[in-house]
Amino acid sequence: SLWDFRVAQVLSISASGHKFGESICGTGWVVWRDRADLSDHVAVDVSYLGGRGESYTLNFSRPASGSYVQLFKFLRLGRTGYKSLVQNMMANASYIRHELRKLTKDGEPLFTILDDGDAGCLPVVAAMFNRDLNLPYDAIDLQHALAERHWYVSGYKMNFHDPSLGEERTLFTDMPLDQSMFRIVVKQNLTRALAADLVDAIKATTRFLNRAGAYYQTVHEARTPNLDGNDIAATEGEDDGGSHKWNRLRAAVRRGSTVC
Repeated sequence: SLWDFRVAQVLSISASGHKFGESICGTGWVVWRDRADLSDHVAVDVSYLGGRGESYTLNFSRPASGSYVQLFKFLRLGRTGYKSLVQNMMANASYIRHELRKLTKDGEPLFTILDDGDAGCLPVVAAMFNRDLNLPYDAIDLQHALAERHWYVSGYKMNFHDPSLGEERTLFTDMPLDQSMFRIVVKQNLTRALAADLVDAIKATTRFLNRAGAYYQTVHEARTPNLDGNDIAATEGEDDGGSHKWNRLRAAVRRGSTVC
């Protein structure tokens, strides 16, 4: 499928230099189709060091280290080197994607893969729990529980705040308002051994979520945001474990939530 300037609606193309360009954090670049498409609010004409120039940063002055590192990597790796890196990242992303597809619960797939697969996608795995399973936990709970195993996989709510209406709205008409998903960004430092460890961590974490499912259901139903940012929890459960397991679960969730 086309995604570049051959598509009439594409006015600019941006890329993350630190994720896949192998530069340092904070490095990114953007190319515009035409100068007229570059807003004057972004391109600021300034008089500096005896001449005039345009600054394309949000706060005018930025360190040059990211640009230097990016240029070095372009020269050091070249097209062949970057192609090799991307092929390796795509292979590891494919491995994770296929391992997630193997996981089941009650004979049904545990995850629904949301990305475009092994060939038409960045080295990013995006998925959500299978909605048909009606699980008592979601991708945000997976994020928190995985953090206990030192893997930080970001979970996202698939909704947004509409300022014109003053309410939350779903991103997709076929998804509920509280639907969540997660993504795994596969970079060159994620080796196959680390990818296998991540898959093992996800398997162990989903087993824990299944064991603790009733408690997560209670957490989702009973936790109410307070104005001071704390949570108001319902009365501790008495069934199958009582308050001790409840407190341990709440502590684990709160510890994980401070990581992201």
